[in-house]
Amino acid sequence: MSDSDLEKTPLLLEKNGKVPTQETKIAVFKRRWYVLAVFSYANAIQGLIWNTWGPIAQTSEAVYKGWTDSTIGMMANWGNISYIIFTIPMCYFMDRKGLRVSLLLTSSLMLIGAGIRCITQEPPTATWLIYVGQTINGIAGIVPFGGPALVASVWFPPEQRATATAISSFWNYCGVALSFVIGPQLVDTPMYSDYNVTNTSERVAPSNFNLLDDPDPSSAINKDTLKPQVLHLLYIEFGAAGLLFLLTLIYFPSRPPLPPSITASIERTSYRKGLVNLMSNGPLWLIVLAYSIPTGVLGVWASVIDVNLNPIGISQLDAGWMGFYGTIFGCLAGLVVARFSDVFMKRMKMFLIILFLCATGSIFWFTVMCNQYISYSKVSLYASCIMSFVFVNGGIPLFYEISCEASYPVAEGVTGGFLTLLNNLFGIMFLFMLLIPGIGTTWMNWCLLGSSAIALPLLLIFPEKYRRTDIDITIIVPDPKNICVQRDKLEETSE
Repeated sequence: MSDSDLEKTPLLLEKNGKVPTQETKIAVFKRRWYVLAVFSYANAIQGLIWNTWGPIAQTSEAVYKGWTDSTIGMMANWGNISYIIFTIPMCYFMDRKGLRVSLLLTSSLMLIGAGIRCITQEPPTATWLIYVGQTINGIAGIVPFGGPALVASVWFPPEQRATATAISSFWNYCGVALSFVIGPQLVDTPMYSDYNVTNTSERVAPSNFNLLDDPDPSSAINKDTLKPQVLHLLYIEFGAAGLLFLLTLIYFPSRPPLPPSITASIERTSYRKGLVNLMSNGPLWLIVLAYSIPTGVLGVWASVIDVNLNPIGISQLDAGWMGFYGTIFGCLAGLVVARFSDVFMKRMKMFLIILFLCATGSIFWFTVMCNQYISYSKVSLYASCIMSFVFVNGGIPLFYEISCEASYPVAEGVTGGFLTLLNNLFGIMFLFMLLIPGIGTTWMNWCLLGSSAIALPLLLIFPEKYRRTDIDITIIVPDPKNICVQRDKLEETSE
């Protein structure tokens, strides 16, 4: 690559108490979009596998003897539990080995986890193998779920970082959204000879909900048809994980030949020191909790949306479409908000406060309708559910980026791991509630409402600072007057 392809920038940067003077070359490479695409695909497949069972809860309970609503909840929960247990070692591995080796390990684990679930459908062996597969997939989720900000920092310039983070994090939720469609479309709803209503789309009255007594799942008359359909779904997810492994193996570099920004060229704090800094960073805790509580609860609330809405007469198919549309529109909102944030830099806190004001209102609307405090219509139920996803998930990319700003110079992968560890912790706490005998499902919506409301005061008192961006957008040139000049837009190169 010739010097004409690069932007030469004289720097005067303070590092470890010293102020070295050097010339640093920075460049933006077109291959960054391929890297982002593969990493996004990893996010999508991990989310798809993690949420296999929630969208087909009724069918799963009919196919696998002894499964209950708590079993469905624990299928998602085991992924969250393993995520928390292995976050620290996996983040250390990512920090030391880089993106390529980390994603190779991730894709291998994802392939193994998806394959184990296909071995047998005979209980109790099938149940335990599926638990193991979900656990392995949870470990595999640490790099793709915690690494969007790292990929954005290593490969993208400052004016594209929030957008790149939004794209890769978007696809994890997109994978979850696809599971709400793929599962119910490939797998039929169980039918019962002694059940008065077979067309579940007619089970909800336009003005109120009729509580229904669920039949015994083992009495499904189409059980023999359902078993191969579920296995077919598992085979498809196994094949998707295999494609990810091949793509990563063929080409997925850890970093570009030259950094895309000033801060990308600066070595981050050591892993151990970075963890200490995270633990003692008060402002970071505020933003991490504001992210982790509502998104952690919403993520697992969505995974059991069928369990949540089935007692009030919502079919498996309708619940799946609500989850799909909500997640997709939420992710699209995240892309739009992130792009605005890139254009109007250093305004992330304002965007987040507006989003969570709207989120709290939408979830309140959904909750009071489910509890029949106000009149109900299916359109209103869909609208309030989708809007709740839009306003909560719309802020996720900004949380990644503003957390990295608050924790700089801690490595972005370590910060992302810490952020998502707490996200999964609150998700686990939510799902464990399903194990309480007789708890029902009414509490789920109130819990989601409280999680959104609690984020607002945390955001309001958070002291907004942009340590990393301030370095990237301002270059200090070594002249007698020490004049600050704005960074020019870099030329893109494919070499």
